[in-house]
Amino acid sequence: MPPIPQSAQAFLSDGSDAFHSSLAFQLEAAMGKAMPQLEIRFQNLAISAEVAVATKDGNELPTLYNHAKKSFMGLCRSKRTIRKDILHPMSGVFKPCTTTLVLGQPSSGKSSLMKMLTGRFPVHKNVTIEGSVSYNGALSQDIKQQIPQFTSYIDQRDFHYPSLTVKETLEFAHACAGGAAIPQRVLDSLQYGSPEENAQAKSLIQSLYQVYPDIITHQMGIKICEDTIVGNAMLRGVSGGERKRVTIGEMEFGMKMASFMDEISTGLDSAATYDIIKSQKSMAESLKKTIVIALLQPSPEVFNLFDEVLLLNEGHVMYHGPGALALEYFESLGFKCPPKRDVADFLLDLGTPQQAQYVSGLATSVPRMPSEYAEIFRRSAIYINMMSHVEGPHHPLIVASAEKHISEMPAYHLDYFTSTKMLIARQTKVFLRNTAFVKSRMFMVLLMGLLYGSTFFKVDPENPVVILGVVFTSVLFLAMGQVPMMPAVLEARNIYYKQRSANFFRTSSFILAQSFTQVPFALGETIVFGSLMYWMNAFTASAGAFFIYLLILYLTDLSFASWFF
Repeated sequence: MPPIPQSAQAFLSDGSDAFHSSLAFQLEAAMGKAMPQLEIRFQNLAISAEVAVATKDGNELPTLYNHAKKSFMGLCRSKRTIRKDILHPMSGVFKPCTTTLVLGQPSSGKSSLMKMLTGRFPVHKNVTIEGSVSYNGALSQDIKQQIPQFTSYIDQRDFHYPSLTVKETLEFAHACAGGAAIPQRVLDSLQYGSPEENAQAKSLIQSLYQVYPDIITHQMGIKICEDTIVGNAMLRGVSGGERKRVTIGEMEFGMKMASFMDEISTGLDSAATYDIIKSQKSMAESLKKTIVIALLQPSPEVFNLFDEVLLLNEGHVMYHGPGALALEYFESLGFKCPPKRDVADFLLDLGTPQQAQYVSGLATSVPRMPSEYAEIFRRSAIYINMMSHVEGPHHPLIVASAEKHISEMPAYHLDYFTSTKMLIARQTKVFLRNTAFVKSRMFMVLLMGLLYGSTFFKVDPENPVVILGVVFTSVLFLAMGQVPMMPAVLEARNIYYKQRSANFFRTSSFILAQSFTQVPFALGETIVFGSLMYWMNAFTASAGAFFIYLLILYLTDLSFASWFF
């Protein structure tokens, strides 16, 4: 038996391809079967929304009167809505061990399809979803809570806490996926080989879980900047390409069986994009994963890495089949790709006014609208062959994988207490690193306390108007002091939506952690400001009245702080 690697460098000493092959070989030997696989089928899937139609009175000048009139008229009349089709009825399958490239113009429905298949699509009362989605035969509505645990979705936008380092960001994602603790169901599956193979696989997986964040940083090429803060537009940190790689790496934890990546090439150079997708292809082939990636104008080298291509336009499927047959299929429709034209660019131009340059001289009639392409594709041999697979029975190995790995998978890797404790630690770190706000806020509390206290120094207790004014001013100052935190809190909401949809933690755990981090700071500023105001204004010299006054200020401070999250 080969020695067990104890570091990321040892695991990746022969490259990512060799690492994935070795890992799969040793785990499959202990499992007595192939790695768990996920096949995603969707039939007649369609998404539409009722959207309000803009009125024609938008040419008026934006005066206060016009705005008030428009708001009032909007209350008096019902809004006219129209049906907007996001995805037209479509059927297909994403198979394990394959990589699929999703191509499409902006607003073609790529993101909606990927979010729908990963359980991330936001459902509102004006949105209608039709059709069915199944995972190894299990319908999505039956395993809704488990879907984020075996599928990952990487958004095209980068949302991270700017004050955390790259290493801290990835370690938090690793911890939310269980960290170094190996689930018992994983250990139980590694007992069907020989005693030596079982022991080897268990030791290997234990070592892998320990150093997996370090492996991700090496594979993503961000090891050199792991101790640099992520940053954002206002705080200098890693570069845009490195931040994108952090976004990709964050969703690599948890041993997902399917990965959906939306426009991951944004901010990356062609070499980095090629390396990342080549690594994903290696995982698909060795670890039996299902990889679906949406890209905008991929290079020919990147295009050739994919097994299948899904071409979308205006919510219609224009083609879904092997990438090697795409040119041949569209040539049969009367379109010829020029020798010096990239295949991806050629496919993206179809269904648009730019397609005229590709029409073959022998073609008498060619489709022009995306709906026409979709109709022709549904009559093609490629679609008929795919539908025979979609409507046919599942492979026994796929069914067994659903019963063993999907149904037994918990909605969250961590229990409530551990998750909340970890969130409190992160939120405290984020809050304390905002030194500009903390220092300026404490200085403002001390300054305003002295200013208000000296202004109303030993106020006349017989004047109720002044007394009430002092109390109101105290409450108002602490309440409005939370306003500077609004930009940071609103930015954190996007991070919360991303991580909550991936089942990193429960909503109540996040809210509790946010509230807990406000407690010590609110208590400190309440004591400083309230003490200066109370004693300099010569309020009642009673301990009970003083503590009731502080309690009112403290609860007010916490109440207004909770408004923003």
